[in-house]
Amino acid sequence: MSNHNIEIVPSNVTSNGSISFRDGNPVIQFIIGEQDRMLLGQSVRFCGKFRALLSSGSSSTSDVSQLAMSEKLGVYSTIDTLTIKSQRTGQTIESIRHYNRFLASYLPVTSSQQDNMGHMYETSLIMPSYAAQQESVVNIPSSSSTMNNFCMSLPCGLFNGGNAIPLMAEAVGGLLVEVHLAPDSQVFHTQGDTDSASYTDSFYEFTDLSLVAEVADPQPEQLARLKSQPSGTYEYNSISSYYQTINSANGIINFQLGLSRVLSVFANIVPSAHINNLLHDGLATLYPANSDGEAAMINELFFTRNGMKFPVDYNINPIQRDDSGVEVAPAEIIYRYMDAVMKFNDITRTSLNQVNTRYSDSARFDKDFADGGCGFGIGIALDSVSDQGVDYSQVNFGINMNLDLTSDTPQAFFVFVKAKNTLVFGPSGMQVLS
Repeated sequence: MSNHNIEIVPSNVTSNGSISFRDGNPVIQFIIGEQDRMLLGQSVRFCGKFRALLSSGSSSTSDVSQLAMSEKLGVYSTIDTLTIKSQRTGQTIESIRHYNRFLASYLPVTSSQQDNMGHMYETSLIMPSYAAQQESVVNIPSSSSTMNNFCMSLPCGLFNGGNAIPLMAEAVGGLLVEVHLAPDSQVFHTQGDTDSASYTDSFYEFTDLSLVAEVADPQPEQLARLKSQPSGTYEYNSISSYYQTINSANGIINFQLGLSRVLSVFANIVPSAHINNLLHDGLATLYPANSDGEAAMINELFFTRNGMKFPVDYNINPIQRDDSGVEVAPAEIIYRYMDAVMKFNDITRTSLNQVNTRYSDSARFDKDFADGGCGFGIGIALDSVSDQGVDYSQVNFGINMNLDLTSDTPQAFFVFVKAKNTLVFGPSGMQVLS
């Protein structure tokens, strides 16, 4: 096969070329047209220029000197939902709600601090500390023409699958990629400044957006086979998202997944009051906490299938260890969480350690806090042997916890499910089997 590079501009670009949530452009659309080629999903990049502004027409320099954004997400913090559809049929192939929070788990588990200082900054404006990110990205030079360049991958089940995606009419029929932007109040937060009203008009802006990717021309015999077959299939992993809050010591989360091949489930947590709140990082992944910021210790944790403990028939070890005032997260909880995000044996680099999985929100603005923020989460791999997934089409998935949650502090749980999907296409249309 011979490969070609393509560049696509948004189909809904504004007359002045700028796009922002504030100005009523919350969705960016890219059309990868129907063609007799194969898309290399891992090559897809979302590219453009980014900047933060205090208000319309002002530059960011001194105006937003107290404004920050997630250092471990960079530009990824601006994407609320990533949706991929068939251009020909409009059928949704994959849609990840709370995409920025999905990546708040995925990126720290799969990238190191060295990555954050190197290629992750170059591609997505991620930095190893909030102070560095604020100075280098948010607080850019005063010239209104100065912006931050980025060109970042879009991790998802379809693009990360490893198999080339057939774009011809007889297969997926081209792709429509939609980037749904997050509210400005969720992307930005202040450095604990109680005068957050000074920053309520702050917003981010994109220009010169494009989607770049690599496509391959199949061999003539391969193309003829693809076009002549009465039907075809394409298998990929999908990411689904769910949301629930708990506000009691007995935290029970149950979901009817409706999925037949579930590989893993993981969740990250933030106090509900922090979401869309300029005083807090609404994209942080924190340990459960009471209203005073003290950790709500996890005393018991187990996962269920149809009300029975599964895949392990015991409580995940919740034992905490304090050493000279340094609190660390339970090792088995973090191991199970990382294994749910990516098979533990496949993780070659990570930003997580025993200390930064237990940082409290109160440590957020310590300038020595230089390891990417708290990376706590919980999760479980459901099928590490056959890699075919577990059937949850007719039964509930459950998370059961006992917490030292003593105050009225609702905890928001963002739950992500990795499952196998099969795309079936033929003359009669296309169907996603999950």
